[in-house]
Amino acid sequence: MAEFNCGLDEAFPQEEELLEEKSLNLLKDSKVDQAFAEAKSKKKGGRKHKVKWMRRPMVMPEAILEFLDEDLRENAIRYLSNFFIEKREEDPINYNRGGFLLYFSCGTIPTLLQEVVTFYRKMSEETLNVRSIKRLANVLTLFQCIAANNGTRQMFVNACIPDYLIPLIQFECTVGVFDNIRAISLSVIGILCQAGEPYVIDWAIKSNVVEVCHIIVESASELNKVIAMHILEAIMRDTFGISYICNPSSNLLIGLMKTWDDLVNLLSVDQDFSPRLLFHILRCYIMLCSNERGCAVVVQRIPVALTNGSFCDMIEEFPIIGGLLSQLLLYVDKVTEETPRGRGLHMLQQECGCCSLDLCCPDPAPALKRSCTPIDLGKFSLSRILF
Repeated sequence: MAEFNCGLDEAFPQEEELLEEKSLNLLKDSKVDQAFAEAKSKKKGGRKHKVKWMRRPMVMPEAILEFLDEDLRENAIRYLSNFFIEKREEDPINYNRGGFLLYFSCGTIPTLLQEVVTFYRKMSEETLNVRSIKRLANVLTLFQCIAANNGTRQMFVNACIPDYLIPLIQFECTVGVFDNIRAISLSVIGILCQAGEPYVIDWAIKSNVVEVCHIIVESASELNKVIAMHILEAIMRDTFGISYICNPSSNLLIGLMKTWDDLVNLLSVDQDFSPRLLFHILRCYIMLCSNERGCAVVVQRIPVALTNGSFCDMIEEFPIIGGLLSQLLLYVDKVTEETPRGRGLHMLQQECGCCSLDLCCPDPAPALKRSCTPIDLGKFSLSRILF
């Protein structure tokens, strides 16, 4: 992979919250990540960025038709991208309709792929600029809409369109703004994998998505690490996926464990870096315990920092992490005197009144407070627990 300075001399504002809105927040089980981010923002004295979207978006069919005109294409893609980001929650019917219109309208998919290939050329010629990066980010937002649609997802995968995103994820650039492309590309794959369809998992394994996510977790930014962990979790929920990762003839599992071990040790020193990253690492450890070889490797290589009480302060702030850690230690039979007390040996689903940061229960606070209800993760699939 080539590594160079893309030559972006223009000023590019830091829009971390907006980037999460365009990538991580589109994953269906990312609400807990949003809560972690909000808690971190409050500690810094910040507040959630509010995006002002265009008030009069173009009608979808008209905007899609303008993709065929090179002079109108860039603005049409941008307007439609902003429209989808704004409407995906408040108007899911139109968002779902958009996926059909994009995929089945004449010439639209080839036009969007042409945008990606043009970006490839600029990558190889080292002529990337802020405008081209924003333009491709808008194209990838349209791919998110297609990937999220139940009626177009399989055709999208069968056409191998997600394969065009792998080089974008793997490309190394010293300019931080390129992270926007990497994060949104990862989110498209995350949306696909979280559907849990066997054909998607099969595509992900054949396209080396697990290996790509391993590299991202190892060396990319915090946001990209979290999105990559979402993808790994989605793959491990599938029987074929976890069997692939735990295959004795492959060193993939050992490599992943080493990377997670390094991150756990980093987080034990700097616990403000990313509590949500530890949350996903613990979930992956627990999922591995459902596989015989995976469980044996977790028992053998579980980081000492998870068993010696290094994360007591983080658990006090985020009890949901304490619930996961207790369950993991129960599985690997490493409950010790240093294990934080008062957390039980079950994942706790607590009411909002028990957790001021709203990380214990994603649902609105009920009218009456009730006691905490233990959920035995050994009996229930993690995919059924909504965070």
